[in-house]
Amino acid sequence: MDPTPDEPDAAPTGAPTTPGNPQPGSPLRRYRPTEGSEGTEGTEGTGRIEAFSDGVYAIAITLLVLNLGIPAGLDDGEVWGAITEQGPKLLAAALSFVVIGLFWWAHQRTFATIGRTSSRLVWVNLAHLATIVFLPFPTEVLAEYSDSFAGVTLYALTLAAASFTSAALTWLAWRSDIALPTADTSGLRARFISFLTTGTIFTASVGVAWFSPDLATYTWILAVVADRPVERLARRR
Repeated sequence: MDPTPDEPDAAPTGAPTTPGNPQPGSPLRRYRPTEGSEGTEGTEGTGRIEAFSDGVYAIAITLLVLNLGIPAGLDDGEVWGAITEQGPKLLAAALSFVVIGLFWWAHQRTFATIGRTSSRLVWVNLAHLATIVFLPFPTEVLAEYSDSFAGVTLYALTLAAASFTSAALTWLAWRSDIALPTADTSGLRARFISFLTTGTIFTASVGVAWFSPDLATYTWILAVVADRPVERLARRR
């Protein structure tokens, strides 16, 4: 029978449910403040930061397709031609879609090891999100000027900034006291090295673009391909 409005729900068996002693399976177990941290910075969980970050990633991916379109009023035989003219924009948007997806996945993996916030975490995360939400603009420039030094350099430096800020987030989880006790520190260290390597490759591609913008874009493949091997090698060492 359903309880009456004046009748409280039955309390679960076992230890009392308090902020300091949540029941097993409760979300509070992940975000429980560390001993002696009540009333101080860092007692709030990362849920709001993660939700905000997911929204920024989603908006950035959505913005990638806003510049796609074909003129209205075309004859039937002109439609395919107009679509194929969007080829460079489609390729650039697809590239950035994959890139943003990879950064989002890495962001999720990093925050899965973090148990509480700090002011440094908030600001570094905002810096990283700034590079992500800015990426649709370099994507548009790259689509129009993929054979120019400026277009390739802008895109490469944006991804380098995204990689280095991701490395900074990983470093905070690895070296500060905001990580969960169960965090895999060796994995965080390996991911940190991998992000540094990726950012270095994108930065180095700017020098290649000075001589050949087309060749510089091929070096970006190395950044994607080398990511997992570098992480595995760093973990072994």
